[in-house]
Amino acid sequence: MFSQQRCINLIFHSRFVNRQMIAMLNHSRLISLMLVWGSLWVACTSTEKKDPLLDEAARYHQQATEIQAVIEPQIDRIDSLKTVVLASKTSNARATVATLDSLKTAFAEWEANLVEVPGMKHDHKVGEKHKHGDNTLKDLPADQMRDLQRELLNNIRQIEARLTAVSK
Repeated sequence: MFSQQRCINLIFHSRFVNRQMIAMLNHSRLISLMLVWGSLWVACTSTEKKDPLLDEAARYHQQATEIQAVIEPQIDRIDSLKTVVLASKTSNARATVATLDSLKTAFAEWEANLVEVPGMKHDHKVGEKHKHGDNTLKDLPADQMRDLQRELLNNIRQIEARLTAVSK
């Protein structure tokens, strides 16, 4: 067991304690204080390893939301585009309108299924329309989260390709 003087010397070198405070402490309080400081130090210095699968999932999520930001304004204009297409009275107008409706529905469903990756930090800029489900599916294993985010990315890429094709 450390002597009281040795404990005082150990704590004294800490930036957080002055001599007057140490002099007022008795041995048991000093030991308790050291244990608390030690616990805080361990808690503050412990490093949590990042899961590479969640990092990969976060990259997929970021790519998907970047595509979302590009195509969402186009999706928002679908109703006015349908009016123009129907007014053109071309032979394929109804098929084009059905395709546009399908794209709008697919995008809305995709957006409703979009979830955050646990621990992924991101900012919502002022006026940003970035939407996603409120939950993060925190209990989903990392490999399944990665697969889900990859699938969401593939789905938004398909919607983007369909939107590009119908816009030509």
